[in-house]
Amino acid sequence: MEKDVLVQKERGFIEKFMVPQMYDLFRFGGSSVKDAEMGMQRMLQNFSGLFTEEQLRKNMEKYNLQKMFGVVKEYFKKEYGYAGDSIILSNNYQHTINSYIYNDRENPAFIHIDELFESTVIAFLLSMFKWSKDFGNLEIYSECFKYVLFLMNDVCIFGKMQGTDSNDVLLGLVSGDIQILQLAEDCYWTIVVFSLAHEVAHAYLAYTGRQYSKQHPEKEEYNADMMAYHIVLKIIMEKEGEEQILEKYTYLAPMMYMDFFDLYYYTDRVLYKSRLSDPQHPWPVDRKNRLFAVVNKDEYDFDTVDGNHLYSGFLDVYDEYKDQVLLKMERGKLDKILHTERRNRMRCVKV
Repeated sequence: MEKDVLVQKERGFIEKFMVPQMYDLFRFGGSSVKDAEMGMQRMLQNFSGLFTEEQLRKNMEKYNLQKMFGVVKEYFKKEYGYAGDSIILSNNYQHTINSYIYNDRENPAFIHIDELFESTVIAFLLSMFKWSKDFGNLEIYSECFKYVLFLMNDVCIFGKMQGTDSNDVLLGLVSGDIQILQLAEDCYWTIVVFSLAHEVAHAYLAYTGRQYSKQHPEKEEYNADMMAYHIVLKIIMEKEGEEQILEKYTYLAPMMYMDFFDLYYYTDRVLYKSRLSDPQHPWPVDRKNRLFAVVNKDEYDFDTVDGNHLYSGFLDVYDEYKDQVLLKMERGKLDKILHTERRNRMRCVKV
């Protein structure tokens, strides 16, 4: 999921995938399509009377990528003695839902969080939580399923940013439901912290001179995940009261993030018979199992009841989505949404 260009202790970062002349392409490539002011106005329209513009602006000051990046660096220094001060943050629309870290040894290292990552993850959480909450409502059930399928098919597979019309559909589904909005937002920021910490962990592992065999390159991903989750859990336990950043009940959000990728790959397999092959990156389910092994340690002691309940409901619709996609595909009910020729062209380009 991440494109990692890591660090050797004696030489700084080493190149894994990128070459120096590609730096500008990745660092400055893409464009920004976010419109914070328009987003704020649409939130006020769809959640009228539930919060004010001033409250929204204060929330945006507290919760944003740069603030979270600063918190991650703070905790890396505290937990591992590594601040990663030279690493900067990049945030444009490059048509990818992945995050990655890049360094070519000559330019400042940067972590990229794509605008598509931001819009897709929050939309995924909103639709999944709404589906779970109103599972018995056939209209909401149908609309949430279709929206998750749209995210997996059009957005994740083809890198297409959601347009105004699709955003209106989602906002219409959750309009006025402040509970769903809060759940999705809280889990989203926990996922963001996890993703940022995962990339910083790659830099730290290379800085310390950690080497991985060619036979088991996936071990680096597991280690980066475990370190990132440790950071998340420490923030959850230690930042409380007015300093609270991540809610306790979101502690399983990194697992939801793995499930998000699993549904993406699953949809690609069912719709286009595509199979991901990347020996460096383990399957999401394997990564998720390693994360559970982390949080089950005695050192992480906090109330998990609400978080367990939230994840249980999430898994119900996660399973339902898989069942329905396979069933509808077998019955030919998804033929109209397939982009088979385009998907085949993507394979040719990758080869």
